[in-house]
Amino acid sequence: MHCVFVIHSAHLIGMEAPPDARLLPLFYVLDDFKASQERDARAANGDYTMRAMHGAIPPPAKAASELAAALEQWDQERAERAAASLARSDSGPEVFNMLWRYGARDYRNIGHKAIYVANACRTLQTIGWQHAEPVLRSLVLALLDFGKDRQMNGYAFEDQCYLANSRRVDASFTRLSEGWASGDADAQAARDILETLRDATPEDACASVSARLVKGTATAASVWDAVHLAAAELRMRARRGAALASVHAVTSANALHYAYLAAADPKTRYLMLLQAAGWVSQFRAAAALNPDNLRTLKITELEPGEEDKPLDQTLSAIFAAVPSDPDAAALKVLRLGADFSARQAFLATSLRLTAGKVNEVHFYKYLAALIEDVPLVSPQWQPHLLAATVYYAKGTNEEEPTAMKRAREALRALAA
Repeated sequence: MHCVFVIHSAHLIGMEAPPDARLLPLFYVLDDFKASQERDARAANGDYTMRAMHGAIPPPAKAASELAAALEQWDQERAERAAASLARSDSGPEVFNMLWRYGARDYRNIGHKAIYVANACRTLQTIGWQHAEPVLRSLVLALLDFGKDRQMNGYAFEDQCYLANSRRVDASFTRLSEGWASGDADAQAARDILETLRDATPEDACASVSARLVKGTATAASVWDAVHLAAAELRMRARRGAALASVHAVTSANALHYAYLAAADPKTRYLMLLQAAGWVSQFRAAAALNPDNLRTLKITELEPGEEDKPLDQTLSAIFAAVPSDPDAAALKVLRLGADFSARQAFLATSLRLTAGKVNEVHFYKYLAALIEDVPLVSPQWQPHLLAATVYYAKGTNEEEPTAMKRAREALRALAA
């Protein structure tokens, strides 16, 4: 499925990359897709093809309610038929306004359900709603993966924060402070919430966030600052068995924030905010099951490294230290991140190296998520989030994969 999940991220990387690297993500996703097809063909159950649907497609007037009922009952065939009807009769915003909550309800595959909903929406905005039917059919099947009872990654469905947060939204939405969604972020509130996300259980973290929003001691902006900082901090702290899950803490926070911004219903937005707090706490709690997988580090206590060298030399030092010494690289990024032109130069270099040296889809997903998220947090925290990019990045000393060498050769031949 990662050959699907990565499409939006690769498109964003290609759009943002310098001209000499702009087409490389297109070649990477093509190569990755063909490799995925080959793996499927060799699988014991044979090559995957989208199955024929059985049963009547519900009429357009009943499709939305039918899909909601099927998703609540974890009924894949019924949900697939309803999704096909919606693809043929409704618009993207109407359909996805239904699906945000279902992407956010289930953490068990380390956030990929929310990631899939967000990236399916963004991809269809790019390629057009005429391609919606196979996308929505695949999407709803993925949303129902694992069923209701199977335990995965330490959680069954009912062990998670979603059911309690759904009840919390119903009980407290009308009591939210005025301006909870529109008020400015407060740095101390973000620090306080971040401290809660570092230590509290997922349930207690969600309850604390909700209480702050009701009392007016925090706004959604402060909560999002804390969530993104907590996810980036987890990536910085994680080692060994927790490393890949910590990447997904960042990409999941990105997906939930996108859902929050795109959702039309304010109650859905409130739920996305609580789920973001719950999920980043679940990621941290899962990583902490093995203390050796987490080192001590607080992102808000990082101090910029001393630097009096020209920008080009600083950038060279940063990417020479990736991936061997990301801590040293991060402190240099933290210093230059406060200057917009230096930040753009850093991102251009990171995009060029990642586009040309990618050998695994999460390099695209991680960088794309942070490119989108840095402008969403308060200016005070933007350098901190930018510094987190070097913890899953490509450096100057890494080899360019064969597929990317072939892509460059093809582009040179095209330009000749």
